[in-house]
Amino acid sequence: MKKILVIGCGHMGSALVTSWINSKKYSLTIIDPNKFSSLSKKYYKANVTILKKISNSKRDKIFDFIIFAIKPLDLNNILKDVSYIKIGNQTSIISVIAGKKINLFEKKFKQTNNFFRVMPNMPASIGKSMNCIVAGRKVNRKKIKQVLELFNYSGKTLLLENENQIDMATAISGSGPGFVFNLIDCMENSAVKLGFKKSVAKILVSQTFKGSVDLFSNNKFSAKKLVNTVATKGGTTEAGLKIMNKYKIHKIFNELTKASYKRAKVQGKLNAKK
Repeated sequence: MKKILVIGCGHMGSALVTSWINSKKYSLTIIDPNKFSSLSKKYYKANVTILKKISNSKRDKIFDFIIFAIKPLDLNNILKDVSYIKIGNQTSIISVIAGKKINLFEKKFKQTNNFFRVMPNMPASIGKSMNCIVAGRKVNRKKIKQVLELFNYSGKTLLLENENQIDMATAISGSGPGFVFNLIDCMENSAVKLGFKKSVAKILVSQTFKGSVDLFSNNKFSAKKLVNTVATKGGTTEAGLKIMNKYKIHKIFNELTKASYKRAKVQGKLNAKK
């Protein structure tokens, strides 16, 4: 059974941990000083070791995967204590931290050549994540296969060519659930204002999103083609689409994804200056 060390267990770390526990394929250790008590209660029935700090880790224990799932601003402090962790040449160092580049970890960990950046998203908690992965220059195919398998338990995986694409994916699939939830919230509020109860509005909106996404995923047509299929001339959908076009919905999404992409780049530069 391969051993995983997860450093940081906030929303994303917890989502990934849940998928690996459910797989029953891995032995898990979690380090999170701020959530030690709550995590101990949450995972007390699972085969998971919860530690308060890195120095509590057994020095003779070599992990197959070390996952950094902390906030970007906390990374520098965490890296000061990693000498307590024993790392072998087969250990894979994996960052799921937005904007943090592989070369930062390469400089810190000289014992291994196996470095990855991964951008999952929140649906990992139900096994529906979009996991975008890029491997370091010296990683062999066997290690890449192992990391792809690891993240397949939380959803779909996509191996990208370079780190710039990871920053791009951060703006689309990484931040995307937040944008989608905001749209859902807008539609639910609109349904309530029309006169539906909140409970009914939730059913209407959630099934509309689910059905639409499934239709798009299982159809050879583009989203634009499907829009035209739904919107008959002079109909109700066309009337609503005119409002979307009036307020330039495509421009709004172009701007919000550019803002997310730019922020991912900024986080990387801030890291490089440290």
